Amino acid sequence: MKSCLVPLAIAWLAISWTGQGAQQVSLTQLKDRIRVEVDGRLFTEWRHQEWVAPYLYPVVGPNGGNITRNYPMKAGVPGESQDHAWHRSLRFAHSDVNGFNFWWAPGKERAGHTAEVKLERIERMTSGRTGELILWNRWLGDGALVLRERVRLAFIPLDQRQMLMDYDVEFHAGDKPVLFGDMKDGGLLVRVAGTMKVEEHRTGRKFGGTILNSRGDRNVDAWGKRAEWVDYFGPDASGQTVGIAMFDHPDNLRFPTYWHARTYGLLTANRFGTDHFAMPEASHLGVVCRPNGDKCPACKSRGGDYTIPKDGVLKLRHRLFFHHGDATLANVTARFAEYADDKSHVLREMRELDRLRQRKELVEQFGEMDFTAWPVSQIELAAEAFHIRGRNYWVLKQGRKGDLDLQAAVQLMPRNGGYWLTLASNTFNNLNNSKAALAAYQKAYEISGGGNGWLPLSASLGAADVLVSDLRTKEALAVLQRHGKLDAIVKVWRIRMLRAFGKALAAEGKDAEALAKFREANELESVGK
Repeated sequence: MKSCLVPLAIAWLAISWTGQGAQQVSLTQLKDRIRVEVDGRLFTEWRHQEWVAPYLYPVVGPNGGNITRNYPMKAGVPGESQDHAWHRSLRFAHSDVNGFNFWWAPGKERAGHTAEVKLERIERMTSGRTGELILWNRWLGDGALVLRERVRLAFIPLDQRQMLMDYDVEFHAGDKPVLFGDMKDGGLLVRVAGTMKVEEHRTGRKFGGTILNSRGDRNVDAWGKRAEWVDYFGPDASGQTVGIAMFDHPDNLRFPTYWHARTYGLLTANRFGTDHFAMPEASHLGVVCRPNGDKCPACKSRGGDYTIPKDGVLKLRHRLFFHHGDATLANVTARFAEYADDKSHVLREMRELDRLRQRKELVEQFGEMDFTAWPVSQIELAAEAFHIRGRNYWVLKQGRKGDLDLQAAVQLMPRNGGYWLTLASNTFNNLNNSKAALAAYQKAYEISGGGNGWLPLSASLGAADVLVSDLRTKEALAVLQRHGKLDAIVKVWRIRMLRAFGKALAAEGKDAEALAKFREANELESVGK
């Protein structure tokens, strides 16, 4: 593995992926919604109080107008059909979750039960070059908890007011299993603006839109087909062509997913309705599915049912691309390829396990993953992954494995002093190689440029510890003394430096001086307690 790391790092450094400008995403929590703006212009709002379930509305397209349907939030918009009121702009729903219909979410008069999604808490809301919103919802059936949902939305501005938006969900079962039934109505849905649809619902009146999937199926032929992505494009209110492409991530259940794509403006990624999509689209017209009817063969076969076990989790990742032009002009295929290769989700999971100090779980889950196979555009992500895994191997006393990962991290990112520090610590504490550890600590110090910041101080403290253990006390004291007067160092680091001096002086036999340093450290630590 190591023989390919240096040329791989060079290749990675030569390529840049981003292609996005210095636009700023701002997220603001209001009383009943969360507002998302780009450079002060509205992009969308997460509305979580005005209906029985949350949804994103409006979704402002690259030409400045809403590109999802306005109905029923706003009635009477020209070109819009006032059907399927539950197709609210952009949302995730399913029509059979433990028997509850969260797709209709109409109340007892139609489904015979209530189904609603309520905000539990906001975990994170971040503004900046990209925006991120993470929140938890409670899915309730007749008032009782069915599951908990963690939603992650990420907003990535592109040029010409185009946008990438990640919509990731985690469904957490509680003390009972959760069944997602085989139904055609379910998944991440978007109802496009009326001007963008292919044809009018029921009347068949033609509009200017097109449905195209990654396999080349168009319009009605795209319904029920499996595909990596589907793009729904057509004229917005200004008459210019725009599109909403939805991507299914390769890590998802039953990738590539099935698509409930309707020519009247609906696009849904549904991986649960397998038996329904095996039937011709026309065979569903006029057929009432369960729980309100029993004439649908797919409702009886239920081959697409999926159960999350007790205390289990189902994770699904999606990306939407709001773009100018048709699928060819927007290069949707290339955008999907970038998304399929993106490994940032792996880093998020690794960081979380690392933060929770679930070290065994981390190395068990990611121990066999080959980060050298990651796309060349993601050198920093690969280096961080090597570092996180290597650091956890170090703490678990698996020094050889840690050394392989940490050597890979510093080869990929040779100017990251923190990676050199971790390599040095593992080399000294687990591999007992003082010479290599000192070299790594010195590298970290050189990268830092000296001074009294955390990196040079950490490098000096680590090097002094190695030198004292080798009885090279004079060299240890010299390393510590390069930081000058201790009064110039922040308190927490001054305490550590005093104790390091005390340890070196004690090893040199200067007990009185060592004791004075330890006492000074203890007195300083007690101040303010």
